Amino acid sequence: MHDDHFHPETLKVHGLLDREFIIKRFSQPILRERLKRLGVTRIREIDAFEVVKIGPFEISIFPQLSSNSSGLEDDVNFDLDTSIAIKADGKVFFNQVDNPLSFEDLKNVHAYISQKMGAIDVACLMSGAASEYPHLFLGVDHANEKKRIVDRSLLDLAQWLSLLNPQYYFPAGGTYLIPGWLSQFAANVAQPTYPEIVNFLSDKRLSTQCISLEGGRFLEWDSESQKVEVGSSISPVVFEREVATEIHKVDPYVYEHFDAPEWSVLTKYLDQARSNWEEKVVRKHYEITQSIIFEVYRPLSLKDGKSDVSKHLGTFRIHAAKTPDRGVLSIHIDQRALFACVVRKLVWNGVLGALCLYERTPNRHYPTDFFSLNFLTITDQQVEQLVDSIEA
Repeated sequence: MHDDHFHPETLKVHGLLDREFIIKRFSQPILRERLKRLGVTRIREIDAFEVVKIGPFEISIFPQLSSNSSGLEDDVNFDLDTSIAIKADGKVFFNQVDNPLSFEDLKNVHAYISQKMGAIDVACLMSGAASEYPHLFLGVDHANEKKRIVDRSLLDLAQWLSLLNPQYYFPAGGTYLIPGWLSQFAANVAQPTYPEIVNFLSDKRLSTQCISLEGGRFLEWDSESQKVEVGSSISPVVFEREVATEIHKVDPYVYEHFDAPEWSVLTKYLDQARSNWEEKVVRKHYEITQSIIFEVYRPLSLKDGKSDVSKHLGTFRIHAAKTPDRGVLSIHIDQRALFACVVRKLVWNGVLGALCLYERTPNRHYPTDFFSLNFLTITDQQVEQLVDSIEA
């Protein structure tokens, strides 16, 4: 588990709070403290690149070594995502999860697993860009950008599998499903379908066998007989993304459970958060390239393919670029989501990756600009001080 996949309601509904949680020992123990506040008492923290034996399993956790898998330069080392390797009955399973490892990162991880645990037998790897680009960006050629990213991701996947050389591979995360009103962008998600993956890898003549475990299927490998079985232990309601999207298109978003102060008060919180962000940027010597602007709505919604201006509350500038030619990143966000992130009730990484709309000129990704926004927050003490000053 890691921070932007922490969903308290899921843990409660399935009665998991009395279980032991295994997490990486993060430099900032945010996840550990959130679990404790939820009532979890058994938390085992594991250092990165260390093999730990737990029952019949050998487990090793790998940290986020890059902010993006494309090797783009980034000053922000935001320790958030993790990958995991598990050895049991002589077989080694590597799950990338959604950790954006670059190919160089993967070579280091592979070398460690090979030395400490042995050859990888089963690998679960990402393919595509199931995040905010291109489908949540307004004014871009979604079809061409989707094709470009899918084509590149398939080439990357073949390169990764050639390196790891597992006997079996299945795609990480399953099919990317967009719930709620943003589901209208689902067709533009830059993620290859399973048939596209199978056909592409078949043309590359790799020795790895590609399997699909989506929908509750399992891979069972008997260490004695070496018999491998792929089966299903549960019966999902639907397999097709189009059908599932239709079912969930009216789902609410997590930020809708929060309230937010009126615009004049919200800007006071934003002023403090921007001050904290600027202090962090200066102290860490981050180079911010573009102007960064929040366009705030209540609620964020669409009209004629654009954010509904009738719901616009205001504009808040986080950063002004040194020169106009560096461009502007405009983030369209719901007032409640913005406030929840600023006061640390929601994680910026999760909200930015799924619940905002964007405009960007020029259309170029600067990872440092984007990921530095994870530091746009205020402390509990600062919240108390703001509440006192506002009430006074």
